[in-house]
Amino acid sequence: MRAIFSVVFLLFTALAEARKPNVIVILTDDQGSVDLNCYGAKDLTTPHMDSLAKRGIRFTQFYAAAPVCSPSRAGLLTGRYPVRAGMPGNAGSTKGRPGLAPTEVTMAETFKAAGYATAHIGKWHLGYTPETMPNGQGFDYSFGHMGGCIDNYSHFFYWQGPNRHDLWRNGKEIFEDGKYFPQMMADEAGAFLEKNKDKPFFMYYALNTPHYPYQGYAKWLKHYAKLPYPRNLYAAFLSTQDETIGNLLATLDRLKLREDTIIVFQSDHGHSHEERAHHGGGSAGPYRGAKFSMFEGGLRVPAIISWPGKLPE
Repeated sequence: MRAIFSVVFLLFTALAEARKPNVIVILTDDQGSVDLNCYGAKDLTTPHMDSLAKRGIRFTQFYAAAPVCSPSRAGLLTGRYPVRAGMPGNAGSTKGRPGLAPTEVTMAETFKAAGYATAHIGKWHLGYTPETMPNGQGFDYSFGHMGGCIDNYSHFFYWQGPNRHDLWRNGKEIFEDGKYFPQMMADEAGAFLEKNKDKPFFMYYALNTPHYPYQGYAKWLKHYAKLPYPRNLYAAFLSTQDETIGNLLATLDRLKLREDTIIVFQSDHGHSHEERAHHGGGSAGPYRGAKFSMFEGGLRVPAIISWPGKLPE
């Protein structure tokens, strides 16, 4: 995480005299170490994520800060080891639960101080109090869920205890019953790009895919009908994710922002073997372990950085 934090800032400070580049960090959730065509997957369809590698640099040995959600995200946003950032384990998914301390300096706060518009879109999982939610951590705009996961249609958290609704915009709870959350994230991202196309922006696009519940588009479930269970369910959700990333890239191209935008892509850690994930679906390929594990399969993640015209393609 510290490497990505440093690389992004070195890239745009090197051009301090020129236009400040936009920065988008795409963080996927529970994506396996090799679950992209450009990482060797033969049974998946991931053209849009692969296009980032074709127009950028693909890391061959990249490690997340932790093998579980909140510590990994804390490491990414602060550039610090998670334990030093006060996040050795997952933050709670209940209103009022603490998270990343407001005294920690996030990437968003640093970008904001440099004159950037800042946005969080998607999953947060770094605190559920006003001061630890995104608007208290340097983000001008925030849309998404604060806990670890939600149902993608009702936006309720069903993990444990009473069912809890979890959908927020700028610190206020909103209700959008029946709307598909991955598409909502794509729409929110597109609207943010449109609004801020004439000034530098930083967007933390924290997708909740392909984290369980596996709820991919029906067309992708049909596409993967011959894959064994649960790989078929995971693959459908992953290709749904790929499609939403394609929408984002298309918007950048339409707005003629692609060559002015650094895109960093990575997963937060390895794939899940939890019961809620049907005990699998993702793949670490030749590597041992998965989510929660300190072996390669828990920490080694796909990662790409793309800046057309500036970085090698």
